[in-house]
Amino acid sequence: MSGYSIQRYPTRSEALEAVASHLGQLLESTLAKRNRVTFGVCGGRTAEALFPMLAELPLNWDSVDVLLIDERWVATHSDQSNEKLVRHTLLHSHGSAATLIGLKTHHDCAREALDSVEQKLDQGMWPIDVLFVSMGDDGHIASLFPQGVENSETRRKVVASSSPLPPHERISLAPWVLKGAKRIILPIFGETKQALFDKVTQQGPSMEYPVRHVLRHEDPQCEVFLAP
Repeated sequence: MSGYSIQRYPTRSEALEAVASHLGQLLESTLAKRNRVTFGVCGGRTAEALFPMLAELPLNWDSVDVLLIDERWVATHSDQSNEKLVRHTLLHSHGSAATLIGLKTHHDCAREALDSVEQKLDQGMWPIDVLFVSMGDDGHIASLFPQGVENSETRRKVVASSSPLPPHERISLAPWVLKGAKRIILPIFGETKQALFDKVTQQGPSMEYPVRHVLRHEDPQCEVFLAP
């Protein structure tokens, strides 16, 4: 499998510092060429540790559109909400000037919200300039889960999905949208995930391990950061 490069770090803290620095450089270099940049982000433990570091970087944040790549179908004030995580950890200090684009709507379920969310997403956001995404313990990314039908979507920009863990109902950017990001940063932390990553990089369908969606490119546009 090609389409990615790997950097290894002896500690997780060193890897986090490297990821934060590199993301800052990618955002800055993009802003030097364009008026606005689309920065796709996920939730999770790594994001929670990384975002406060990113928020302190003195970038031109008022030109950054922070786009959530997936969301649990819960209220945005819920502790399980990715939008709440981003607001509390990334949109403060320098990062408070960024514009956050969430996926949660007033609809009763994610499937009913797909048309509304697609209409909200500006055509100027595509492709995503810089994508930060992490991998779950089962090889999922965003809210694209192993064996989920959402992995086969090739037309819609957003999909509804179901997580094996509660809260089950999710909304996510489609696989082709994530894969199409210009630059992709993927941290893999911990021995368990590193062992899984070794399996992921073997031949097999993306339906088995959805993280494969962002690893398969003609050019190595996905950068993987490995640490214990």
